[in-house]
Amino acid sequence: MKAYSNIIAAIDFTPSCRNALREAVRIAAANEATMTAVHVMDEFLAHELKRALSTDLATVRADFQKRLKTFVEESDLGTAHVEIEVRIGHPFLELSEACRVHAADLLIMGAKGSRNDPGRVGVIAAKCVRKAPVDVMLVREDAVGPFKHLVTCVDFSENSIKAVQCALKLAQQDGASLDCLHVYQSALAMSLDYGGLVAPMPLGTDAQAMGIWQEDLVNFMEPLKKEFPGVTVNSLVLERVNIREAILDHVKETHADMVVLGTRGKTGLRELLIGTTAEKIVANAPCSILAVKPEGFGKDAA
Repeated sequence: MKAYSNIIAAIDFTPSCRNALREAVRIAAANEATMTAVHVMDEFLAHELKRALSTDLATVRADFQKRLKTFVEESDLGTAHVEIEVRIGHPFLELSEACRVHAADLLIMGAKGSRNDPGRVGVIAAKCVRKAPVDVMLVREDAVGPFKHLVTCVDFSENSIKAVQCALKLAQQDGASLDCLHVYQSALAMSLDYGGLVAPMPLGTDAQAMGIWQEDLVNFMEPLKKEFPGVTVNSLVLERVNIREAILDHVKETHADMVVLGTRGKTGLRELLIGTTAEKIVANAPCSILAVKPEGFGKDAA
């Protein structure tokens, strides 16, 4: 697969984004990619500072350029070269525009939410996952160093292939193991999840189906694994009704520190959105997340 070549790190001067910045530099180095740290000033704040300081927007922007430069220099990035840029406007719109201007293929952000609900993903980060025109990585504040155990989800779609390739590349880069999951939604699983209200299928039927899905998953993974020798890959089929819960339960049980999700763009809407399952995993996963967009995602959005 094609390596990331231009990476944007969104900076809001929080500890969470400092960790995301370090991760962005690490991935940029591994991919020999260019790296730009972008801070977006709220337009109202910028004009209030302009008025309070009796100055102009150019001076306000220059002051925040200095703050951003200091933040980057104090983030323990070694000798990495990082371009810096300050924009004024709506954070999502400006980050999306920065991705387009720099021909970026990956946006990396901190995942921390509000003070009252720190476990959830922030509003701007969640919106970027849904609608930004590039792959988006959300880095948890407690993420330290290379990832050790990754989980990705397989539904045998084209975007699923891209997600698995991204997961394999990241696992190879970090020396991590990778679990590739396919969730099989059987009638028996529905019966169990709904308290026996659905008439259960014979156990043998589900065992046969599980075997078929396991074989399909192994065959799906085989050519992809050949591109990344040395990566420890576990191909797993889980029998559950709720795909989101199955994935989240597996992440928690295995203490995974990264989930790689293929997202499905829904065309025919004014804006392109990711699938419901992926969106709920983003909101609830206790680890870092890489959302991999379909080819052409966002190009036709208004």
